[in-house]
Amino acid sequence: MHYVIIGNGVAGMNAANTVRNRDEDCRITIVSYESEHFFSRTALMYVACGQLSERCVEPYERDHYQRMNFTRVRDRAVRLDSARKTLELENGNPLTYDRLLIASGSVPMMLDWPGIEFDGVGNFVTWQNMDWLREKAGTARRAVVVGGGLIGIETVEILLMAGIKVTFLIREDFYWPIALDERESAVVMDHMKHHGVELRLKTEFKEVVGENGKVVGIVTGQGDRLDCDTVVFTIGVRPQTDWLKDSNIELDERGGIVVDNHLQTSVPDVWAAGDCTSVVWFNGVRRPEQLWYTSRDQGKIAGNNMLGHSEIYRRGIFYNSAKFFDIEYTTAGLVNFGLEGEQNWYMREANTNNTLRIVYLPDGSVVGFNMLGRRWDHRVLVKWIHDRKKLDWVLRHINRALFDEEFMPRFKLVPGASSREVS
Repeated sequence: MHYVIIGNGVAGMNAANTVRNRDEDCRITIVSYESEHFFSRTALMYVACGQLSERCVEPYERDHYQRMNFTRVRDRAVRLDSARKTLELENGNPLTYDRLLIASGSVPMMLDWPGIEFDGVGNFVTWQNMDWLREKAGTARRAVVVGGGLIGIETVEILLMAGIKVTFLIREDFYWPIALDERESAVVMDHMKHHGVELRLKTEFKEVVGENGKVVGIVTGQGDRLDCDTVVFTIGVRPQTDWLKDSNIELDERGGIVVDNHLQTSVPDVWAAGDCTSVVWFNGVRRPEQLWYTSRDQGKIAGNNMLGHSEIYRRGIFYNSAKFFDIEYTTAGLVNFGLEGEQNWYMREANTNNTLRIVYLPDGSVVGFNMLGRRWDHRVLVKWIHDRKKLDWVLRHINRALFDEEFMPRFKLVPGASSREVS
């Protein structure tokens, strides 16, 4: 049996390890053009900043492929013939399979703006993007970052640490409204300004201005000209599935690979996992889940099912963590989803960037958490949501979820500092 896995990210590698651990004799081929070794994409910014080496973000030793008897193909898949069970690779060599997993991940989203072909325009998603950004950080003097979200603020931080002046263009009224409310966003935006970021809110991007093939500025939708030599677009990612459009694989409107609850695609013997995979969310909407831990889980389940099992992928309670510069961020559950009757309990600790927001329903059941400043244990928060704990109970026991260092002061509920607001 020959298993072929496209992509050596967290989904692909977990699938490969799962198959090998249950079948010592099968052939496993991993196709990847981005990198020679599996790396933790969530730590990529620390490599770009010089805080970690390339080897530091590789979870496995470099002989992992050899020890697991994986065949590595450094190439790009460009076409799938599912009837013949054949992959066409960019180098022209065909690759046949018995069972196939597509874990091709995401690529940066770009729109057809004027001037994006100029030298000095790029993204920050892939390893190649990181190499480009590191090179630019050594020569750039002024940069514009277009688009909010986590990738946007990471890019801003990388550029600032390199001593580059940065303008952050955000088209919304405040930073990252899909994840933060206006109060939380104000904390983060004030912190960015404190570090020297020039924030431009409610500002659309229009075009890149170039001279002699190089970026010299941008023009906003309002007609303002901003001088710069580097422009980084961080407007999101999309599934890397363009190469499947002429195949029989069903794709959703975002380009995600449509799968059933066993992660099998619309054609026999082909599964999908990770960022490129379109699954059904809690509210019935079908779309990709572009998170590290969901990709990990999907990879394991797809690997088992490629072996003939019938394991069902069940999307668990959402959680995530990140940092806005040095402000910790933890979230869990349903936050900013606009659930019917939801209410928000909010508090900010005096003279700090520490905030706590709890989303709960009319019966008091807590359904979501959003925290800034402190470290919180998402495992505890997820369990409370799963157990349908009530708001009053959660407030009495909130310090059980703290994940701060040993000598950090405990969280204190200050009378009069909290508020209940109907969303």
